Amino acid sequence: MADKVYVWGDSIAKGIVFDSGRGRYVGLRERSGFAQAAQELHIEMENHAYFGMTSEKGKKVVENGLANVEEGRPALLGFGGNDVDFDWAAIAQAPKERHDPHVRPEQYAQNMAQMVRKVRGKGLIPVLLTLPPIDSKRYFEWVTRGLLNKENVLAWLGDVERIYRTHKEYNDLLCQVASALSVHLIDVRGAFERAGDLLKHLCVDGIHPNQEGHAVIYEALKSYALSHAF
Repeated sequence: MADKVYVWGDSIAKGIVFDSGRGRYVGLRERSGFAQAAQELHIEMENHAYFGMTSEKGKKVVENGLANVEEGRPALLGFGGNDVDFDWAAIAQAPKERHDPHVRPEQYAQNMAQMVRKVRGKGLIPVLLTLPPIDSKRYFEWVTRGLLNKENVLAWLGDVERIYRTHKEYNDLLCQVASALSVHLIDVRGAFERAGDLLKHLCVDGIHPNQEGHAVIYEALKSYALSHAF
């Protein structure tokens, strides 16, 4: 089993949750799924994940972080949830216009493939993390809170579950990249689906795993590590 792992990704990999009591996002720190896996498996985990990170921004973060890596270590890459997000206020203002996600699907796939090649080029072992499922209804209420014309957002969507379908499309693209480049996947999404009762494992925003959700992430990481000598 590897004694050191690198992580690049977004707020899920960073262990960020929404604290309803304090009304803001906070870090779980040592209670995140990633930190717990590192502690349990006695692995040094160098985490370069950031809140709000997309694959487009992540390319540069990964490139900068590769300057002083130790070859032969796994490099976990977890991006996508911010890529597939939209400017919901703009949609509410102009629902009949075209609105693209922050990173278009084809560019997302290219970005993930580029990161895989870059970490391989530095002698690391790339491992992709699938996207935890989201709850469309809860997420819709979250992103439209405070908007005076949230009905315009629903009109643009057609139906609320379009949010889930679009998010899943990005996960499917990620799996295609993994297959094309022969990269291992840690199936975080499958772990959530097997855990059942999705709402129990998500924050009020419908997209960030909560403390219970990070326990699911921990189990997915641990299962992969033990079966792949990670």
